[in-house]
Amino acid sequence: MKLVFIENNLPVTDSLTVAEVFGKRHADVMRDIEVQIAKLKEAEMQEWGVRNFAHTQYQNEQNGQWYFKYNMTEDAFAIVAMSYITPEAMKMKVRFLDEFKAMREQLSKPQFTLPQTMAEALRLAADLSEQNERMAKEKQLLENTIDEQRPLVAFAETCMDSERNLLVREVAKLASKNGIMIGEKRLYQKLREWGMIFQHRTEPTQRAMELGLFEIKKGVTQTPKGARDFETAKVTPKGQVYIIDRLKREALREGA
Repeated sequence: MKLVFIENNLPVTDSLTVAEVFGKRHADVMRDIEVQIAKLKEAEMQEWGVRNFAHTQYQNEQNGQWYFKYNMTEDAFAIVAMSYITPEAMKMKVRFLDEFKAMREQLSKPQFTLPQTMAEALRLAADLSEQNERMAKEKQLLENTIDEQRPLVAFAETCMDSERNLLVREVAKLASKNGIMIGEKRLYQKLREWGMIFQHRTEPTQRAMELGLFEIKKGVTQTPKGARDFETAKVTPKGQVYIIDRLKREALREGA
């Protein structure tokens, strides 16, 4: 499968390819991209976002309908895929980066004409200075993004290495340890707002189950009236990462 292609003389990939290779729903990848675009706007780096994320359309081969997708440069892909940290995802990221490198090498022999006049030489010097300044800003943005996401990545790696599912109250304690002060009751309220838990209940929605954020533990307990079946909702490691990440993003928006 080809992961990188040429668009407007630049090597790019797109959200459809990322979704297929990383085993994700295209809608989820689109959401991940839009989260990063929102962060760029907050950092007053909209121009960088416009240059590196292209919102475009594609035609579905099966039904002929038109849908939206994003094309991404190598830098944009690196930012979006930064939180994809499973061992298999790491292998896929290396494949993407190798293909980007190959495409760059393919395009690395541009025709260069020496300036013939003083005006052309001055224009070339100005262009190179502008390009260097832009690259320095982009590098700083990428470094800031890496620093911002490093704690979450470390937290995600810890969760993914664990196979332990947690009760909602345990996730609330985990959130507090990660700087988000929230109790069990407030966390349940958030989960209901997000559509992950049914209103006035503690049972996860079908969507939350399908996304792998919750699991239901079933068992039998002995009571004075005899054996009784029970079901307990627990948050999976994937769900723990999702909840902590979303709480942190909401806290950042509220503090902005």
